[in-house]
Amino acid sequence: NFFFFLKANLFIDRIDNVAKPQISADAYKHWSAVGRFFRGFEYSRLVSVFGDVPYFDRVVGDDELAVLFKDRDNRGLVMDKVYDDFKYVLQNIRENDGTNMLNKNIAAAFISRFMLFEGTYQQYHGLDAARAKKYLEFSAEAAEIVMTSNKFNFTRDFKSIFASDNLAGHPEVLMYRVYDAALLVTHAVGSYS
Repeated sequence: NFFFFLKANLFIDRIDNVAKPQISADAYKHWSAVGRFFRGFEYSRLVSVFGDVPYFDRVVGDDELAVLFKDRDNRGLVMDKVYDDFKYVLQNIRENDGTNMLNKNIAAAFISRFMLFEGTYQQYHGLDAARAKKYLEFSAEAAEIVMTSNKFNFTRDFKSIFASDNLAGHPEVLMYRVYDAALLVTHAVGSYS
């Protein structure tokens, strides 16, 4: 998973130091938000599984052994960094970046889920009531973005959605996989790997 952080941090670094002078301010904000979203996504997942993990917010060179082999950082510190990244994401990511692409609603849905998990974990394990409150309030704020967008609702039963050949255009679905036998993308793609 270190390689995932390397990719996210490298992406953010390249946006800041290479692409920024060549792209619009809007594009810079959006793509920085995309990089921060994926960094926060992975840290949220790892913290939920392992608790304390080492946090890297920059590209670490392979000659920086002390940094590469540092001890785990406290769960609260890591999730505060994730919280900051996710706040940036919701302020800067595009409302729409094309069909079935990462956008504000999709990011908000994931952010709501991750902050709900961490907020309840902090609360019910008696770790930090202030952090729990902060994360749970942010979870509600992120969920509100999706709910008030008026782009999604529940109009059909689960079975008809689950058995659908194509989820495009369904108001119950935020992201979906496009299956296309001509492109060799079928339901069993996971079993072929």
